[in-house]
Amino acid sequence: METEPLDYHSLLRGTSAYRWWKPLALLLLSGAFFGILTVVVTVAVIPVLLLTDPDYPAQVAAGTAAALDTQRPVSVLVSMVSIIIMLPAVLLAMLVLGMRPIGLIWSVAARMRWGLLGRLFVISVLAIAVMNLVGIAAGVLLEPATDPAAAANETAFDARAALLSMLLVLLLVPLQSTAEEIVFRGLFMQVLGAWLRNPWFAILIPSIGFASLHIYDIWGLLAVGLLGAVSAWLTWRTGGLEAAIAIHVVNNYVAFGIMASGLTGETAQTTGDGSAAGLIGQIAGLALFAWLTLRVFTRGGYGRQRIDLIQHTSAPKERGTR
Repeated sequence: METEPLDYHSLLRGTSAYRWWKPLALLLLSGAFFGILTVVVTVAVIPVLLLTDPDYPAQVAAGTAAALDTQRPVSVLVSMVSIIIMLPAVLLAMLVLGMRPIGLIWSVAARMRWGLLGRLFVISVLAIAVMNLVGIAAGVLLEPATDPAAAANETAFDARAALLSMLLVLLLVPLQSTAEEIVFRGLFMQVLGAWLRNPWFAILIPSIGFASLHIYDIWGLLAVGLLGAVSAWLTWRTGGLEAAIAIHVVNNYVAFGIMASGLTGETAQTTGDGSAAGLIGQIAGLALFAWLTLRVFTRGGYGRQRIDLIQHTSAPKERGTR
């Protein structure tokens, strides 16, 4: 029988052999696969750590070094790969549970809509530019000027390490950002949407979880939470992950690029990366991005719902008694 028209967050209801418990099993199995892959990656990177930066693990554990510092390229590699493995973990879990087509994790078209993704990348560049310009302007108005000497990084800047980190960023950020989106705007949204029809549960709950996993101060957490919520809303509104992936990739390219350059005097990810000015810039940039995304989506004639065929088992009719 045909399903009702399904929004993105409820697409799991249209997978083959759907049962109410399968979303929970998908969540648990994805976590199990992620744990296994984490062990594999940990074993694989140990020789790399020993050869390139043997002191890094002990210093991170002792709290004397940042977990992600672009002056230590191995930290960029480890951080990125530890996130990227979430992508195969989710896809493998869907395959094992027979939740086909697995492309439903990408969009209502059961695939990545590459044309839409390309257009939204262009829009993302414009939105991130506005986001940073507005944030800088707000910072000039709201925050007192700081002494450049006080803001400068106390450690010597290694240009070779910065270039190597940027090469890793260019290669791995698309995979890292996509992996985060397939979990927070894909897996979590669809698991919640399989049980709760109201899309706001699937939009807000994963967004709060997404923000809580970052180490920023309150301003940074609010900015990340807003990015997650807008990305989730656009995922629901456009029927796919393309908008969320596009803005995430471009945002991370800019953030890591600034970090690697040392322009702000800080080359590592720290708890003080947020500010009221940054949040104002975030609001302006995301508002522009959402507006332009909906215009591109509407003009492109892309669908935002899907009707699937599912097997329905009904009890046999009882024969009349004599």
